[in-house]
Amino acid sequence: MTTCPHPERSGPAGLLYAVRHGQSTGNAAFAAAEIDGTTVIPSDDMAISLTDLGERQAAAVGRWLAALAEDEAPDMVWCSPYLRAGQTWQVAERELGAAGRPLPCHRVDGRLRDRDRGRLKHLHPAVVRERFPGEPAKEARDTLRYRPPGGESFLDVAGRLRGVLADIEADHRHRRVLIVAHDAVVLFFRQILERLTDADILAIAGNGLAGNGSITTWRRAPDGYRLLAYDDRSHLPG
Repeated sequence: MTTCPHPERSGPAGLLYAVRHGQSTGNAAFAAAEIDGTTVIPSDDMAISLTDLGERQAAAVGRWLAALAEDEAPDMVWCSPYLRAGQTWQVAERELGAAGRPLPCHRVDGRLRDRDRGRLKHLHPAVVRERFPGEPAKEARDTLRYRPPGGESFLDVAGRLRGVLADIEADHRHRRVLIVAHDAVVLFFRQILERLTDADILAIAGNGLAGNGSITTWRRAPDGYRLLAYDDRSHLPG
C-alpha cells in the first residue's frame, strides 16, 4: 500500500462494503460446462481474467460508488490478489476518477483469495464424481469443514478472514472500507460480522451465493455490524 493521506481518526470503520468480482472467464466456462459438459475450465485460479460482461459489471460498481454521498464513499479498498478481483477494482476505480471523486487508498491482501479446492479446483461436479468418487459424500457430510485433497475448508477461509477484519478494526485512518474479492469471502464475512451460526450460513448458501458484481453492505452498530444489503445487483446491466 502506498503512503495514505488520511489522518488518524477515533474509532474503527463504520461502513463495510464487499463486492464480488465481475464475471470471469472461469465463471463463463463453468456455466458452459453445465450445459455441454465438455468446456475446458481454466486451471490457473490467480490468472483468470474478466469477460466483457465482467468488465461492464465492474464499471457499474464504479458508477454505484461514484453516486454515494461523500460520507458513505469508501476511503479504503482491500483487494484479493487474484487477477479478476484486481481488474474489477481497476475498472471501478476508473469510473470513480471519471466522475471526479477522490480515489480511496488501496491494498492487496492474500488472505482475501478465493477458497482453494486443491486437486478438485475448477473440476465440474461430474468430473469430480468420476475421478474422486469418495469426495462428494465426504463434502455432503460436513460441508463447512470438508477439506478437499490439497485444498482448504470453508472454515479455513473464515479463519483467515478474521485476521483481515482484526486489521480493519485496528486501522483508525479509514472509516469506510470496500472489499473486492469472491463469493466465499462475502459469505464468511457475513458469518463473522453478523455472528451467524454454521446453520445460518448453510441456509444462506442454499438460497444462492453473492453474484458477480454484487454489493453487500454492513453498518457498524454498538453490538457489532448490521447487514444493510446482501447480494445487491440492482446497479448491474441487464
